[in-house]
Parts: sequence; structure tokens; C-alpha cells
Amino acid sequence: MNPTLLEVLSEEDLRLLDRASKEILFEVGIGIRSREILQILEDRGLIVDQDRSTVKFEESTVVAALSQVPESIELYDRDKNRSFVLGRGNPPRFASGFNAVFHLPGGSTDRQPATKKQVADYAGLSNQLEFIDVVGPQALPQDVPQSSAILHALDAVLNSTVKPVLFAPENDHEMSSIIEILRIVTGGNNLNETPIGLCQFSPSSPLFWNEGTIRGFMMVAEQGLPCTILPGPLAGATSPYTLASTLVQRNCEVLSAVVIAQLLRPGAPLLCYNGGGQFDMQSSAAVLSSPEVALMIMAGNQLARYYHLPTHACIPSSDSHCLDEQVGMENMMLMLTGVFSETDLLVNAGMFATGQTAALEQLLVDHEMIRMVKRIMEGIRVDKDHLCLDAMKRVGPMGNFLDDESTLEYLRSGEWWSYDLISRQTYESWCSRGRKTMVDRATQRLGESQTESISMLVEEKQKRIAEIIREHELKYRS
Repeated sequence: MNPTLLEVLSEEDLRLLDRASKEILFEVGIGIRSREILQILEDRGLIVDQDRSTVKFEESTVVAALSQVPESIELYDRDKNRSFVLGRGNPPRFASGFNAVFHLPGGSTDRQPATKKQVADYAGLSNQLEFIDVVGPQALPQDVPQSSAILHALDAVLNSTVKPVLFAPENDHEMSSIIEILRIVTGGNNLNETPIGLCQFSPSSPLFWNEGTIRGFMMVAEQGLPCTILPGPLAGATSPYTLASTLVQRNCEVLSAVVIAQLLRPGAPLLCYNGGGQFDMQSSAAVLSSPEVALMIMAGNQLARYYHLPTHACIPSSDSHCLDEQVGMENMMLMLTGVFSETDLLVNAGMFATGQTAALEQLLVDHEMIRMVKRIMEGIRVDKDHLCLDAMKRVGPMGNFLDDESTLEYLRSGEWWSYDLISRQTYESWCSRGRKTMVDRATQRLGESQTESISMLVEEKQKRIAEIIREHELKYRS
């Protein structure tokens, strides 16, 4: 039997949150910082107040839009081979992180601005790790013009992995160039037919969309590209302080995206929920890795099931600025929470420091954690063979099972998890081998590993992508 589902809300709780969200959407609405976009939405039947720059949503409009969102999303690799399906009861998938700013060298506590070469290194390592299913640009390179950093990052990733990719532009200018790049890579205009990755856009809190963000999101919706919606309310600063009220606000921000996307293209694929945290009054810092964030993830997944929507979350996540015990505590807390509340896509392997910093060692450690959690997901198999009654009768009291045939039969069956970076040594053996910490072992593994030869994009495609990036830089100088 597999472990049971984690839930934190009752059916009545879900109904109350749903009613409260629809009340806010109709009576307060969502701000849109673009008169042109407001006019487009008004033309499509939404209630618009141009003077207040807001759009309001009737309950019937929300319900109709929710009924059109696909319950699952099929993703393809760079070569347009089918990779896997997200949602509708399929196993959870895991992605590396994206859009950090800093790289932390192994064994150091001094972060450094990330480079494009390091972004490629992260993507190459993610490509080798069995349970990293989607590869994001682990950082925005700081050694390139910042107006095109996301384009350089995507260029590095696409030349370092064949797995589906994840990218998070800030506005329509970046999105337009990304669409051109994806068309070059796939050799076609219909990006929705064999989507080789996911896009992410974030409404702003409280309850509004910036002009560039909403324009970019609408471009994605019109293309039919899979898109994750990630609101980021901070309780006490950009949302009310209570968990329930922050859930309502986050839900409103998600539902606004659902309605807008379905008005533009019925059936536009979306993954929703599970962003945000707390504004810590003691430190004046954003907190994304607390027990309350874990509760919010569980609640978000329940709301998603209530609406029949696929989900994602920023997991693992830690607020620590170095590779220490805090990272392990917070990452495992959120990993277990996310998996056992049925998150479809868990994004952020290799990241910490509230998403600002990445480390290759942490990517390896997070992958080990994913392997561990996947074993827990498998549960305990109880059947006639696994009860091993014949073995117990054969060995009897005061015997041992070291050389019994049942031990040999199940030794490599996966019954017990096979570790990679975890230490299982005696104290004496650990001392004799250098007293290495887990981070030390990850650093050693990086030094020993041989980078697989990844087929880069053909030269013609590389040149065309470089031209798009140059044109973007000329048009949108920082």
C-alpha cells in the first residue's frame, strides 16, 4: 500500500475559499496596468472599469473558464520526442531551478554572479540526473547584457540538454524573442503541437498584472504553450497576514489568469498555484520555506483538485544562504509536503537563498532527496512472496539471514533504497576516508563525473538564435 494523501482543508473549507475568491473577483476585481489590454478584455465580455484600471469577473465566467483548462499536459524533449504527461493522476515530475542570480562554488559561503558558462554546466548536470525531468536556466547570467539575460540563459540550456525546458520571462518583449527561438529549435510554427517546455508568468500582489507581464502571458496563451501561473503574495506585506486570506488572494490571482487565458484560447494548458510566503517582520525578508508555506502548498493542491487543475510548486526551497542543515530541513519538509499532497511539477532543485542562489552540489543533494522521496512514494509491498514466511521457517530462532536465499533474491530488488551521496559508514570508516560531509561528497562526485556528450543544436540553428539575441539587445538596450 502506498502512503496516503496529505490534506489540510475540509470540503467546507474549500467551499468557503471558493466563495470568498469569487466574491473578491466580482466585487473588487483585478488591476490591469494597460488600457489597451483592458479594452481587449472588455471586448471579450469582461466587466471593465477603465478609470480604476480594473477588470471584474462574474462567477459564471470563472466556472466556464475552469471547465476548459486541460487536466493534463503532454511535454516533449528538444527533438520533439514525447517525454511525459503532467497531471491527471500521473506521477509527480521534478525540475531544476531557474532565474537565480548567484552561483555558490563548492565549499564556499561567498556567492558569485552567475555566468552563461555556469548556466550551461547546470543544464548539462541536470541532463545527466535521472529524476530531473525538466531543465530550467538555473540562473540568469550576469556576464551578458541584462536586457537579454533570459535569452542567453535559454540558449545555454537548449545547447546543454535534450530534456523539456522551463523558462520564466518578465514581459512580452522577452516572450516574443523566446517564441522565435523555440520555432527555430523545433522547426515549426505550431509550438503547441509538440511543446518542448513550459513557460511561467506571475501576476503581482495584491491583485494586479503589470503591463509587460500580462502582455507576455497573453502571448503564451494565444500560442497554446503550457504555462505555469505563480503568484507570490507575502503575508503581511502584499497579502493579508492570515493563511486563509492569503489563500483567497492567491486563488483570485490564479483564477484571473485562468479566465484570461481561456478567453484568448479555449483549452490553453495551465499549471496553477503554490507560490508566495511571508514577509518576516523581524528580518524584513521574504520567507518561502516555513511550515506555513508547507500548509499553503497542501491547501493549493486541494484547491487545484477542487477545480480539476494541474499544479506546480517551488519545491525544494530554502531561505538559507549556504549549504547547511537548514537547507536540508526546509527542502525535505517541502519535498514531502509537495509530493504527498499531489503536486504535479516540483520546481527548484539546486536552488536556495529564497531562490537567489544555486550550487551544483545542491543540485546533486536535491536529486538524492528526490530519489529518497520517490522510494517513500512506492510504499510497502505486502504479498505472499514478500512476507517471506518460508525464509523465517527455514532460518528459525537464533539464526541469521545473511546467506539465506531470500536475502540474495531481494538484495538488488529495490526493497531497500540504494543511496548515492548519503553516508552509511561506521565512525571509524568515515574518519579514515577524510571525515567528509555530504557537501564534500557532492563536490568530490562533481570532480569525478564525466560530462556526457550532449548533441548541441546544429550550427545553423545556433547562428539564428544568436541573431535573435543580438536583435533583441539592439532593440531593448538596458
